[in-house]
Amino acid sequence: MPVAEISSRLNRAPVSIITGFLGSGKTTLLNHLVHQEGMESTAVIINEIGEVGLDHLLVESAIENILMLENGCICCSIRGDLIDTICDLFAKVQNAQIPEFTRILVETTGLAHPGPIVQSLQCEEAVIRRCRLDCVITMVDGVQGAVQIAQYEEAVTQIAQADTVLLTKSDLCAPGSLVNLRHEILQINPAVTITAVEFGRIDPDRLFRTVGKDRPLTATHHHREVSNGEHRHGEIFTCSLIHDAPLDEARLRNWLAMIYSLKPHAMLRLKGFARLLHSSRPLFIQAVGATISSIEWLDEWPDGNPATRLVFIFKGMSPHAVKESFQRHVMI
Repeated sequence: MPVAEISSRLNRAPVSIITGFLGSGKTTLLNHLVHQEGMESTAVIINEIGEVGLDHLLVESAIENILMLENGCICCSIRGDLIDTICDLFAKVQNAQIPEFTRILVETTGLAHPGPIVQSLQCEEAVIRRCRLDCVITMVDGVQGAVQIAQYEEAVTQIAQADTVLLTKSDLCAPGSLVNLRHEILQINPAVTITAVEFGRIDPDRLFRTVGKDRPLTATHHHREVSNGEHRHGEIFTCSLIHDAPLDEARLRNWLAMIYSLKPHAMLRLKGFARLLHSSRPLFIQAVGATISSIEWLDEWPDGNPATRLVFIFKGMSPHAVKESFQRHVMI
């Protein structure tokens, strides 16, 4: 990635999406995060029909639906479109109505899919120059998670589209049940990072790529070694593509563009590394929903293993067809 592009990305406010099924602990996590070092100038956007508010942390403010937290963070509720809400926050900063913020946290409702939110952030011109997607964090209830995964497609999709899963209420769970739940989560999303938390307590540095402006983009690209297999959960499939030989970049990009244009609504998540011809550096690729993020060149292979490893999570498609298409259009 050119230096100018990296600089441009760093100058945009990182947006992290916090999602999870009803009662999974999203607000508890937010209550903890906004009090941690480095999170003081954070804008928190919550849906006004959220299960639990932040009222006990708020002080009065006269700026419409925007409230100031006691530690200096900005909190507002979505009364219309998310993009309008974000633009309104930036406008109020420009007009000196509220302090400048350097990070945005978006809490979704318990039944929301992260995909449409990501698509708005990466496709709407009004916010592209001001914001960049940092990560998707999904909360999973350690006690009820297995039942919710079995019964609700929303819970499965939230896991499928996550960068990080936080297992909540781990203090109430038997060790064996958490092991089984972790296994089930990895069956849905083999590339996700899983961390057990109690009462929402976690260091922000473990969640976000850039708590400080000067932190390099590649510092916390996590990768979990994936199996060369397929998994199914209802209509949702996970497909892992592993290839040792270097690939042609143009063929890979054209193939990704093709499958995402032909089946945009089927795609839930893509994450992984590509080994390409004429470069010793890995290409980091990820997508949430139908939108592929800006592709990034990393300085080195995180695990020292130069091989293409891509994890696709999709709905209503055949893993065999995806692998066959990859072999036909990408492999040299």
